[in-house]
Amino acid sequence: MANVAIVQDGYDAKDPLSTLKLVTKPIPKPAPGQVVVHIILRPVNPTDLITLRTGAIANGGVAGSEGYGIVYEVGEGVTKLHKGQRVIPFTAEGSQSGTGSFQKYVCIDAHFVWPVPDYISDEVAAQFVINPWTSYSLLKDLQVPKGQYMIQSAAGSVLGRQVISLAKHWGIKSINVVRRSEQKAELKALGADEVIVSSEEDIVARAKEITGGKGVYGALDPVCGTTTGTLASCVRNGGQIFVYGVLSGFSATVSVVDLFRDVSVTGWGLYTKATNDPKKCLALATEVAPLVRDGIIPVAEVEKYDLTDFKKAMVKADEPARSVRVLLVSA
Repeated sequence: MANVAIVQDGYDAKDPLSTLKLVTKPIPKPAPGQVVVHIILRPVNPTDLITLRTGAIANGGVAGSEGYGIVYEVGEGVTKLHKGQRVIPFTAEGSQSGTGSFQKYVCIDAHFVWPVPDYISDEVAAQFVINPWTSYSLLKDLQVPKGQYMIQSAAGSVLGRQVISLAKHWGIKSINVVRRSEQKAELKALGADEVIVSSEEDIVARAKEITGGKGVYGALDPVCGTTTGTLASCVRNGGQIFVYGVLSGFSATVSVVDLFRDVSVTGWGLYTKATNDPKKCLALATEVAPLVRDGIIPVAEVEKYDLTDFKKAMVKADEPARSVRVLLVSA
């Protein structure tokens, strides 16, 4: 048996996928306090594609921000985990340094491994961290009072849909910006209070109309670029925007008028908020699990590809406005 891994060997800004290759390495051995997990399922998340595009692990590193697997071996001193146990290894932090889940076996400190409850399926466990933790933490940090409006861009994404459902559960009203009119009815059915189609409507004018001229309480933006500035113009005086993605690039444009209104634009990242701290990881897992179990944070339907078919899978995962999560599989 061997460890099969997708590594990034070199960097090509125009075609980062061309630098990926499949390699075979020895299965790692756990040091004291560590666990080796056989990863069976792992999603291709936007954050993984960003890691590859920036060349952060271009010296032979392995991406992969989350996944689901079975304990393969435990190191000395590990007592709360055992061989054959279903687990989620919190690989988000390791993916930034090249030791992520896009490999068959991963060695990780035991306090970054969470036993999967029986009520969580394998497919749900594989996508339990990045989107559910982010949607939950973003909305919690935005602190929108019950009955007030928040606005988000890219609302048709998997994460955007989770925000809609969670906001509804918490009594927060949501305004959701999408590019395609056919998404409107679907998001309304999920619990969206308002849906603005950016290709057909003036986002700022509609937001002011919906809120009676007050502006929304806060905003979530994974797009960046001019979208950040548009959302800033929708936000109340002294409100805030969390920018948590770079779908349109690494620059954001905001009007000075909105800055003089004390609108705060802040970068928000799960990596700095939680995934580098095992106590925060375990706390989030405990808080989010019942919300996922009860469908309050809905996870996506999945489309599976073999780990060896990773390039096709990544191209599929990079398609815009996808509501299905691509999983890489290794038995």
